[in-house]
Amino acid sequence: MKRFFAILGGSILALVAILAALLFTPVTDPDLSARPLPAGSYAEAVARIEAVSASEATMDLQPEGRGISMLTGAHSTRAVVLFHGYTTVPEQFRLIGEAYRAEGYNVWIPRLPHHGATDRMTSEFSKLTSGELREFADASIDIGAGLGEELTVAGLSGGGSLAVWAGFQRPEVDHTVLISPLLHPLGYSDWQVPPMVRALRLSPVDIWNWWSDDLKEANCAGYDYPRFSLKGIGALLTLFQWVDARNAPPAHSTFTLIRNDGDPRLDGAFNEAFLTRLVPAGQLTVVRIPAGEGLGHDLVAWQHHSENFAKLTTAYQYLSRAMGIPIADPAAH
Repeated sequence: MKRFFAILGGSILALVAILAALLFTPVTDPDLSARPLPAGSYAEAVARIEAVSASEATMDLQPEGRGISMLTGAHSTRAVVLFHGYTTVPEQFRLIGEAYRAEGYNVWIPRLPHHGATDRMTSEFSKLTSGELREFADASIDIGAGLGEELTVAGLSGGGSLAVWAGFQRPEVDHTVLISPLLHPLGYSDWQVPPMVRALRLSPVDIWNWWSDDLKEANCAGYDYPRFSLKGIGALLTLFQWVDARNAPPAHSTFTLIRNDGDPRLDGAFNEAFLTRLVPAGQLTVVRIPAGEGLGHDLVAWQHHSENFAKLTTAYQYLSRAMGIPIADPAAH
């Protein structure tokens, strides 16, 4: 009997050790280093956009769910790639894209993988993987590199995870704008998030949640999706963890962080501390939105269903300041 319990105890300890190695060390983390294949010319970049558009034409996508290109017809001094948020669509960034285009820049707003479906209750978000997101970010930067002399990348929330990866991994990116990026969910300690993300990645099952009671299926308006996959969140956070563990940004890169202290979902203090730790002071600008402004998480969506609809003018004033471009007042649309 003693031998039995000794064997049982040893087996339990071994399982605990294996579980700890899987969740608390990078042994299972995927290789998310860049695989660049930048377009060598404007014409090649346009051809790649056209190929994406042709592929999307075969999919069951809502009209707002397709990638958006705003091009000048020639190579420009600056190109801009805009990554929309998790469980939303490229249309979210239309006004910002138009503002950059008005400055004479070529703009590409690609559709994130598994996004844009006509079915608002789609289960596609559960299929997201960090490797697929890396491939998508690489392809998007490859296109942007052929559209302009310099390249700006901006992203909101989950799109901010992609923008962080691009800003650190791709030397073609000169400036990165991070709008409340998904780097660290609010309410968790620093040590809790990495094992949680690994658990989500390794789990054979997924967990779905509603964004809010107001966004449940019966009440969901506009083009957004009312629920989200935790495995999708884990895939996006895996990109950030790769950056945090292994990288410093290219020497020439600059970053702008838009920190919304009223954000109910993401930890703005963590985001600023992370960037301050890795980005030299002269290369980082932080635009801080006080909690007293009462702005919710999505600072970009401009349609009547958006969470900040009543204060869109205020939100866009901060966005315009951070991006250094005049953006049309969304209240006029």
